[in-house]
Order: sequence, then structure tokens, then C-alpha cells
Amino acid sequence: MTKRRRRVVAGLSTVGLVGTTMAATFGAAPALAQDVSLPHTVVVSHLNNPRQLDLVPADDALLIAEAGRGGHQATITDPEGGKQGIGFTGSISLVLDPARSAGQRPHRIVTGLLSAGAAEAAPGQPVGSGAVGSDGVAANRLGSIAVQETYFPANLPANRQNGRLLLTRPYQSQKTSVANITAFERRHDPDGKGFDSDPYAVIDYRGGWLVADAAGNDVLKVSRTGAVSVFHVFPNVTTGPCASQYDPKKPFKGCNFVPTSMAADSHGNVYVGGLSSLTPGQGQVVELNARGHRVATWFGFSAVTGVALGRDGSVYVSQLFAPQAHPFNPQITGVLTRVHNGTRQNTDVPFPAGVAVDSHNNVYVSAWSIMPAGGAGIPGVDTSGQVWRLHF
Repeated sequence: MTKRRRRVVAGLSTVGLVGTTMAATFGAAPALAQDVSLPHTVVVSHLNNPRQLDLVPADDALLIAEAGRGGHQATITDPEGGKQGIGFTGSISLVLDPARSAGQRPHRIVTGLLSAGAAEAAPGQPVGSGAVGSDGVAANRLGSIAVQETYFPANLPANRQNGRLLLTRPYQSQKTSVANITAFERRHDPDGKGFDSDPYAVIDYRGGWLVADAAGNDVLKVSRTGAVSVFHVFPNVTTGPCASQYDPKKPFKGCNFVPTSMAADSHGNVYVGGLSSLTPGQGQVVELNARGHRVATWFGFSAVTGVALGRDGSVYVSQLFAPQAHPFNPQITGVLTRVHNGTRQNTDVPFPAGVAVDSHNNVYVSAWSIMPAGGAGIPGVDTSGQVWRLHF
């Protein structure tokens, strides 16, 4: 497994609650950031590694991409030497009337999606944690749901899902492959750094879709007929600590951008969040216009895993590894950041991922996004995968 792909897979499969104190490791927030303590409502809990969220206003619904909890179909070795179990436990969950819902259990309308999760338990890292698989979901109506499956570099029992953009319907076992994102990367290598693929996020876009290939460092455009083209290729980040790095190797100076999340506005502008190779403070959110050209960049984030837009022009950003202001456990990281009129507000969210904002500025965010339904086993605390609702 290459260094670039390792950025997402290792980041999700090994952080958990183990090892060093992440809050100390990842330094301080940008100078303009203000920490705020916001009350939240748990909309749904006991999810399996919840990732991207998508609101479907026409059906007053919220869709949740669950990366699953792995399984026993096959076993692969993750970048840190741990075992990942492969299975078909990925799913898409539905919440109706999300602005008023609370305390729900998962209502899974799509199941049987490919997933890889921790095959062995470790302290604070239960079986099924840090899963990757069905990480992205997009729909403009519930009758047609797009799911993005990541790529597993192994001989797997379901190659019709591996690395592909799928189209399906609620309660239907059939998943139609719209486009093989990984095959496009293998044939074209848009960033010129060698084959590496980890399709991670998808959004509906102008009659088709945009897909972020995290390891490929690009956003690809997919038509309704499955034609794939390049929308934008991200160069390496060469600021701060990234200036002295090479990624994936020499002569490629800097940190790979690693796009993980996207949102689009009504003008066709696309906002893309990147991990910047998990380098502290080097994560970015980039605004692209409808032609795929960069028009603005926000700096100073730590591992961006979710981006959403508010009607007032706010940009909401999940930072998986940003230090919390009031951590109840010093090894738990993560904040949700609102960027508005040049200022930033941070509120603590444990290991946040996907973000969505409705027309009333209710903000939905995946919390405990690296945990399966059983959680991490912390006494007295529900650490299962969840979706929170809050309001800045």
C-alpha cells in the first residue's frame, strides 16, 4: 500500500483512543479561531463508522454513509501492520425529518456494501473500528442513491464494488456500477505521481456526479452515462512543515492534498477539503469554480474530513485531528469549525467526519466517525458512531 493511500486508511484505522495524546500532538488552532461550547442533539446512534452525510430536501431526509465494520470474507494488512477484516457490512442509513428527530437507531435502506474494519481488538480500538468502504453517498431523491466505494488493493470477493461509483435504490440488493474510478486512475494517473486510488466522497453535480479520489489527489467528473473526466488535480501542499517533505517520494516536494470531502453551491462552485497528508495545521479547503479552476483557499486545518455550506455563506469544516478545547479524554480529538466573514468558531465534536447544513442552518455532523455500533467501550459514555445536530 502506497504512502498516499496510507494517509486516509491509516488515519481512520489506527487513531482510535490508542497511542499518544493526539491533542498535544496536533498543536494550536489558528489565531482567529474562537472556541464555543454548543449544545447538540444526537439524531441517531449505533452507526457503523458514519462518514459522508447528504440532505435530500425533496424527501425531507438525511442520508448517512456507513463504512461498515469489516467482516470475515478476507483479511488484509493495514499500513500499521494490523489486520483488516473484509465483509459486506457497509450501508446507507436514512433519517426522515432530521430537523426534529432525536435518539434514533439506524434505519438502513441500503445494505451489503463492501467494508474493511479492524479485525482484531486493541485497547480503545474494538473490532470493526476505523472501517473504510462505503464512505460517500449522494442523492437528489431517495429513488436513486449514489454510493462511492473505496478501493482495496487486494483480491476481493466483490470486485464489482471495489473502487466504483455505484447506483442503487432503497431496499434493493442490486448495485449498478456507474463508473470504475480506480480504473480511471490506473489508466490516466492525472497527478502524474504513479497509480494510487482511494475514491472517498461523491456529490451530485449538474446532472452527474463529482468524485474525490483521495489517493489520486483529484476530483473527477462522472456523467450519468458513466463517462469519467478530470475536473481538478491538486498539486502538493508546500507550506509550513510540508515544505521539507516529499510525497509520495522524491522528486515530489510537499504533502499530497488528499481530497476527502466536497460541497457545491448554487453557482456550481465546489468546495473541497483535504488532509494534506495528515500534517498538523496544513489541511486546506479549496474553492473551485464550475470549470474546475481554483478561486480561493482556506488554510490552517488539521485533517479535513467534512465540508458543508450554509445559506449565509458560512463554510463548515470537520477537523478529525484538531485538538479539543474541553476534552473529557485527552486522547480524543476533533472539532467542527464554522468559517464566516474571516472568523472561525470551533466546537468540540469527537472524531467528526461528514457535515450537512439545512435551510434553517441546522448543522448535522458525523461524530465518533471511526467507531462501530458497539463503540469504544468507555464506561458511561456512548461512543458508538453517531450523527449530531447543532446550531452555531
